[in-house]
Order: sequence, then structure tokens, then C-alpha cells
Amino acid sequence: MIMGNRSFVISEIAEDLRSEGIAVEIAGSANRVVEHLKNIELADHRSLTFYIGRDPMALDHLKECSVLCLPGVKPENETVTSLFTEDPKLAFYIAAQKFMPEPPPTGVHPTAILHPEARVHLSASIGPFCLIDKCVIGEGTHIQSHVRIGENTRIGKNVQVETGTYVGATGQVWAWDKRGRKWIMPQLGGVVVEDDCFIGSNVSIVRGALQDTILERGCRIAHGSMIGHNCHFGRETFVSNGVAIAGAVTTGKYCFLGSGSRYRPGIRLGDNVTVGVGAVVIESFPDEGAVLAGVPAKIIKRAHLGEKLTGFPVKPNAIR
Repeated sequence: MIMGNRSFVISEIAEDLRSEGIAVEIAGSANRVVEHLKNIELADHRSLTFYIGRDPMALDHLKECSVLCLPGVKPENETVTSLFTEDPKLAFYIAAQKFMPEPPPTGVHPTAILHPEARVHLSASIGPFCLIDKCVIGEGTHIQSHVRIGENTRIGKNVQVETGTYVGATGQVWAWDKRGRKWIMPQLGGVVVEDDCFIGSNVSIVRGALQDTILERGCRIAHGSMIGHNCHFGRETFVSNGVAIAGAVTTGKYCFLGSGSRYRPGIRLGDNVTVGVGAVVIESFPDEGAVLAGVPAKIIKRAHLGEKLTGFPVKPNAIR
């Protein structure tokens, strides 16, 4: 896909979808031009939109645009081109890759400060006013402005870290002796961020006390969340906005932790666990597919792969 070009014809988009295994049939002009993306309510001239419903009348307002929709859900206006597919939303997300912004320039911004022993891949991008300690940053990784990467952090390939985040912060673990003196446990571990992860803005990730804090491949940490020391997130786990996770929390793969949820130290979650908005998790839930909600969090149901949960992407069987 050509990143700089923002003008495509429908036949190009359809071919891209087919190359990704998405069956699509064009109804209308295959040469209709698409220049931008819109949601269904605001679709306008030369836009691409999508509709997941089955009522063709919901498309009556469309004109001179293109729409991804279910087979047979065709607008009456002949200036609209339909692309019939079984999953219009997924097809739209794939087609949207054509409109991704240009990648940032590689290299280190002159205002960034790097430790002399930091190992930064030549294809990585370090933004303005970053502070990079002795660490490893992999191929194609993009560090936005005002980010701190702490010592003994290892970041893999194609990771994005957004503005105002600290990866490798210092945690606080202590014990009192009989004389009332407080003994702080040194934070001697690091942070491992595997390939294809995303870390949003204003996120704090504490390095491990003894072992590392680990984000496995494909994990995504949304904006404003806080991750304690020694946490270990299984691959493709998603942490929503404003989540607070105490130390030594472990999740399985493909977990979804809802916005504003809270986690007691040391709990363990199984594979494909879904946690609702604002839940407070104070005990472990090792069973696969548990859906948690409430204060304190309890199992409200068990979800199977491929089952649709309100507000959450469907997890197909292929992820096993």
C-alpha cells in the first residue's frame, strides 16, 4: 500500500481486501474515487464509509461515495458504490490502512538525550525532548516527544510509545523493622516490551523489583494507565484508559481490562479474561473466558471465542 497517496479507486481497495482474505463484491462503479474516510452519518463526496446493519433505508442519505455493507444492503442512489462483504467493519479497518499518516522520520531528534550505551536501531525514531537511559530500542520503533525510557529496558520491533510516558519508573516496596525503620527494596529488574506493542500517552510502567515487568507481543496499554512492578501481561492483552494495576499482576493472553478498573497485588487472570469498566479485582480468576464486573469483581458469565460482548471486539477461534 502506498502511504503517501490519499486518492484511490474502489477496485484498488477491493483488491487489497481480497489479498487479506476478505471476500468482497462491487456493486456500482469500480472506478469511483475515494479520498478520505467518514462515519456513516457524515459520509460525503468521495468518502468511504461502512454500515453493519441490514436496513437499506439507512443509506438513503448517501451520494457520490462508497460504502462497505452486508450483501444485498444496497442504497438506491446510483452515485453510490457498494462493496458487499460479510464483515463491513473489519473490511473498513483494513481499507483504512491506506490512509495512515506518513511514518515519522528515523533517527534521534537533536533535543533528545541518549545514554552513551543506549542501543537504538537505525530505523527507530526518537522524538523531541526524550530522555533515553541505558536500554535497547528495536527496529521500526517510534518514541514520541517527552518520553522517558529507563535503564534496563528492552523494547522490541515496531513499538509505539506516546507522549508523556515513563517506561521503567521506580516502584516502592518496603518493610519495617522492630525499631520503626523503613527498608526500601531496590528495584533491580527492568522492563521488556516485546514486538508490536502500543503504549499510550501519560502511562507509567514500573520496572521489576527482582525479575522484569513484561509486556508480551502485541500488548496495548491505553492512555493514563499505571502498571506496577513485576507485572506480566500475556500476548495481545489490552489495558484500557486509566487502569491502575498493582505489582506482580499476571494476565493470560488476549485479556481485555476495562477502563478505570483496579487490580490488587499478585492476582492472576487466565486467558481471554474480560474485565468490565470500573471493576475492582481483588482475587485471582484463572479460568479462561471469565467475564468480570463489579466492586469487588465477580464472574458474571463465561464467554467463548467468537462470542460478541458489548463494547469489546470479537475474538475469533484463530487466536488460539
